[in-house]
Amino acid sequence: GVDLCAKNGGGVFLAGVGGGIERASKILMPALFALLIVLIVRSVTLPGGMEGVAFLLSPDFSKVTWSTVSDALSQAFFSLSLGMGAMITYGSYLSKKENLPGSAGWVTLLDSAVAVMAGLLILPAVFAFGFDPSAGPGLTFITLPAVFAQMPFGAFFAFLFFLLLAIAALTSAVSILEVVVAYFVDDRGVSRKSAAVIIGFVIFLLGIPSSLFFFF
Repeated sequence: GVDLCAKNGGGVFLAGVGGGIERASKILMPALFALLIVLIVRSVTLPGGMEGVAFLLSPDFSKVTWSTVSDALSQAFFSLSLGMGAMITYGSYLSKKENLPGSAGWVTLLDSAVAVMAGLLILPAVFAFGFDPSAGPGLTFITLPAVFAQMPFGAFFAFLFFLLLAIAALTSAVSILEVVVAYFVDDRGVSRKSAAVIIGFVIFLLGIPSSLFFFF
């Protein structure tokens, strides 16, 4: 996934911020939301799926500790790419007329909305088939394929789900790679084409060990 997104992200960069990144996002992001909605409807209508909805939306404040808060902050920093330079890099392309607090609010709202939607997709299916909801990343890469295998039209919904993951990974890769590309273009005078190709290839190579991690 990392390697594929690095290669495709490099291709998007060749067209620049407006012609490549912005145009790709206008296509990919609505597609992501559409796929999420389709899969959520299928997930919550499974027998026993509403138990997963109740599990997601019924808070248990007795389990909220400083460790929980720390984990939530870590997830927020990771999900919003804070500290990676993505926000600063994209912000440098905006005009002075843009409302930065308003844009930041929309980013935060949409990020939280997608997180809730992802929970509404995964947990109802997990409860419907009796899997452990605390399995972590295994819910996506181990448990869900088994869930899809037991669903009517499971192969079709599995294809939609992993296509959604690829879209999400590509948009994330684009935002992170733009930081490095922008540095070489603006500060080092490297052409965008050269920077996109070279950096995309380097990230592709660096992603190989990460992709093979689960096999060892």
